[in-house]
Amino acid sequence: MRTIRFGPRLFETELVIFDKDGTLTDFKKTWIPILEKRLELMLEQLGIQGIQMERIVKEIYRTYGIHGSEVDAHGPLPFSTPWEDEIIFASVLYRHEVSWQKAKQAAHYANVKTEELIDRFTITELFDGVPKVLEDLRESGILISLATADLSTITADILKYLKIYDLFDYIIGADMVKKDKPDPEMIEKSLKELKVDRRRTALVGDSIVDMKMGKQADIGLVVGVLEGGVATRKDLEKDADVVIESVREIRPI
Repeated sequence: MRTIRFGPRLFETELVIFDKDGTLTDFKKTWIPILEKRLELMLEQLGIQGIQMERIVKEIYRTYGIHGSEVDAHGPLPFSTPWEDEIIFASVLYRHEVSWQKAKQAAHYANVKTEELIDRFTITELFDGVPKVLEDLRESGILISLATADLSTITADILKYLKIYDLFDYIIGADMVKKDKPDPEMIEKSLKELKVDRRRTALVGDSIVDMKMGKQADIGLVVGVLEGGVATRKDLEKDADVVIESVREIRPI
């Protein structure tokens, strides 16, 4: 156990659980291109063009809470899992006179095909200083885990490409739990796997659901991060114990 500084807050720490997108990596640079490619492939699969295509595209963006360059912190995009995305896409298609079965098939096709066509490695960008923060924590004897709404195998491949995979003691994705964030199942599994005291555990995330997950798990410290996410300080402060600008403000003392 070691004292770690999370911005202005000092905390006796055994384990730090990080979110991935928006916390360690740039959320918009990853997920906006993925959403765009899924939408393109889905409409292409169905042969939808012209005015109908324009209307569907507009409604998809509105449904996801995307308004120009802004993303609604309370909308689906920061939180939705791949299977939830399929439901959202299919629901919009159905409202535009595509049968439910065709809509579901096209949404699933687009989801799977996008992962084949998009190079996740080139669109995933670590924030400055992330490797050093993780290395400093490890050298101080702190355990590190990752809890993400992304899929576990894809996450592992990305972390290996970014050369930070070996810095994590445990990685858990949305496909490894029955209940999504903000349910505390991801945290509970991390605590069980690493055999640590929840009161000596800190969660670091950029979203509203990360903060709520930490509170529901009753862990020792819930830390909100502003850099790269879409939530405001006011959003995060509702459940966070402390809000910091970036993970670079995390360091052993």
